[in-house]
Amino acid sequence: MSLIRFHVKQGRHLAGARPWRSLAWLAAVALTGCVAPGEGNFIRPPTPAEVEQYNAMVQPEERIVCRTEIPIGSNIPVRKCRLAVDIDETSVFHREQLRRALR
Repeated sequence: MSLIRFHVKQGRHLAGARPWRSLAWLAAVALTGCVAPGEGNFIRPPTPAEVEQYNAMVQPEERIVCRTEIPIGSNIPVRKCRLAVDIDETSVFHREQLRRALR
């Protein structure tokens, strides 16, 4: 005789046999779903006012530039802040690589 038939024959329902188990399981799943992974590791990019204030205090080679970029494979824009010198160096490197590829 199957387990389901046994419980039905005894007048008990499987779902109602131990309601505290299902409630505990539901509560555990609900509480786990509320926790955002990596919540403490999130680094907020500086606001435009903070960037302007920082750039006013540092040398021109240490200034930062923030812009909104859309990563490849996504439609969600992300704000990226980098040193202006790094952006220039990366641009020069990519231009050289493109010239080499086209020769």
